[in-house]
Amino acid sequence: MNLRVNRHHVDIAIELFPSFLASFLNLTDKDKVIITIKEDLLTRSQRQNKLYWKWMSIIYTETEQPVQDYYEGGKLHKGMHTKFKDDFLVKEYYADGELKRKSTKDLKVAEMHEFLERVNQWSAEWGIRLPQPDERSKS
Repeated sequence: MNLRVNRHHVDIAIELFPSFLASFLNLTDKDKVIITIKEDLLTRSQRQNKLYWKWMSIIYTETEQPVQDYYEGGKLHKGMHTKFKDDFLVKEYYADGELKRKSTKDLKVAEMHEFLERVNQWSAEWGIRLPQPDERSKS
């Protein structure tokens, strides 16, 4: 069994851990278990994220778009970022048919690599040259 915890939801994880552990112990006939806590390396890397937002800054500058068109609540969640998510990420819908926007923070490393490749390709097609460091790596 795995319990993944986001740093922003530690309080919830602390509440859930006793029942999680009890559930696990009920599934096994062993008297002892090993609990391991480790960093989740499956989501996009910090380097990939840093590179993406560096690219976004370049794209905004190159396309000469007004900065206020891309900021919402102090974060870039409109404009090109939303376009890229809508164009390049698999679309998910709620039961009522409303579009559920996937966040790049939830992408696995390989998914983020593919996303970066598509953003890079889009930029090249528009004549925007982006830096190409190794941070796009799938590993």
